[in-house]
Amino acid sequence: METDASPADNITRLAALQRTVQLKLGGCLLRLQQYELLLKAMVANIDLAGEPAQLLALRDARVASIHKITLGGLVSLFTGGYLCAEDESASAKEADNMSPSDRFWFSFQQRMEMSAERLEAVMAELKELVDLRNELVHHLLERFDLGQLDCCEAAVAYLDVSRTTIDRNYETLRSWAEQMDNARALAASFMNSDAFTDLFIDGIAPDGHVHWSMSGIISSLREAEQALAPSGDQAHWIELNAAIAWIARRHPDQAPKRYGCSSWRQVLHESRQFEVMKKPATVLTAGAGPTGTVVYYRSRREDESRTTG
Repeated sequence: METDASPADNITRLAALQRTVQLKLGGCLLRLQQYELLLKAMVANIDLAGEPAQLLALRDARVASIHKITLGGLVSLFTGGYLCAEDESASAKEADNMSPSDRFWFSFQQRMEMSAERLEAVMAELKELVDLRNELVHHLLERFDLGQLDCCEAAVAYLDVSRTTIDRNYETLRSWAEQMDNARALAASFMNSDAFTDLFIDGIAPDGHVHWSMSGIISSLREAEQALAPSGDQAHWIELNAAIAWIARRHPDQAPKRYGCSSWRQVLHESRQFEVMKKPATVLTAGAGPTGTVVYYRSRREDESRTTG
């Protein structure tokens, strides 16, 4: 015939169950922290836009801004910026294509498309995870009186179910992170290609069309203009031959032939980014052209560039 456990046995069992609750709660919270860290890394890399020289600083600022966001805030950013329904992709792409046209601007975005039904289910799962995290962190002791054997047993069972939910969400997120990394690796491979350099650095499209305002050779001419002009003189005319020599020392890969032009004069003419002036050569003029003239240039004023470019 069985007898009830003694008070000493109950105390020992209660202490063991309390330790089990602590261990299982700690396991849940540690896995949730792993989830948050992974989600922060993903949110920080969903998109990036800006001028090339600013991209690293912009990314660092984004990482810093995300550092203290709660899980609920991260989920909101993630679902609003990365997950989207298939029927929303067209309108998203139309908005994403809006970018400055007067300077080189880089924009990189990643999205995961899914059916509207699947997206609704995913968002419900993520909300459940956020609610579970808040329950574990703030309300576990309100829900379970850990001074009672039956409550401790119920807490252990609850934590086991919670860990299963957290692990399932973590594995899903990890698979999404792998897909994001693969997509980013493909993008990095393209960015290291000649096609990317031609288009996004030098403004040369695959069909050979040159986007002059964002091209490398025009940037080089502007740099030479600033370097050779007297300090503060924005309207100073620059001798083309002096600019060519300056560019040859600093940007030797920038040459007219790369842009389908036979000469620097043709670059000035085709690009329509500069005013051009010719002066008769004198005996002391160095580098006079074959027609006995010296070519000078300077950037068009902004209003002139809009009307003539």
